[in-house]
Amino acid sequence: MEVYNGPHLMMNYEKENSRLIISWKSSPDNDLVYREELIEHLNIVLKIKPSQIIWLLDNLTFKVTDVTKKWVEENISQPVFRAGFVAINKDGFDQVAFVVGKDVLAYIDVMDIFKKNTISGFRPKYFATQTESEIWLNEEVGSKFSNEENESLSISFKGVDNNGKIVFEFKEIASKFDSTINYFKNISEENHFMRNNIAKYSSLTKREKETLRLIIKAYTNPQIADKMSVSENTIRTHRNRIWNKLEIHHFRDCLRFECFFN
Repeated sequence: MEVYNGPHLMMNYEKENSRLIISWKSSPDNDLVYREELIEHLNIVLKIKPSQIIWLLDNLTFKVTDVTKKWVEENISQPVFRAGFVAINKDGFDQVAFVVGKDVLAYIDVMDIFKKNTISGFRPKYFATQTESEIWLNEEVGSKFSNEENESLSISFKGVDNNGKIVFEFKEIASKFDSTINYFKNISEENHFMRNNIAKYSSLTKREKETLRLIIKAYTNPQIADKMSVSENTIRTHRNRIWNKLEIHHFRDCLRFECFFN
């Protein structure tokens, strides 16, 4: 039964399953439109009180800003979670399923709203297809994909597209979809960090880079001095110059530069 058909969102309710299926007909143009549609979604969810929710993200290409991610968490996710009508599956996840769209980066933005350090409370599950999400919600986990565990990862080079971009085909078993998306998310974040910090890293001298590499490996100043055959004072000087050039203030900040050594 259709319960909402807005500018960008469409919602259908399956009463027999207490399941609300939400799909993006088209992608919003800006944060304001995105928020307006989610407010409509919230009003309907609080009225219907479904125990299961499926989000279909196939047509969503809008990149959510960090400010709007926080707004969604505080004004959409938390009120639904506190209302308490969404059921918990046997595997401990809340019965909220997200089905990936064609734009994986937009999908990753949605995942960020529910990352582990947020306070929304929800633990959703992520799937490659609507069918897989429905199998999970119907508590048929393992009935369809139990034989897939023996299949190995496959990566194929597909050539270069019309825009000069290299194309790879990445095949993984469906049951590992969540971890696969997280893998791409980590690659995307690392690539973004390297692009934004390559100039800072390049400003380091060869000895400063070697010092940084050993710092990241948790060597102490005396240990680094011994390995590099210099005094501890020299290592302290290197460390201070590294901190200044990279514009960092804590040891944990320098750990992010490990990607430059891989």
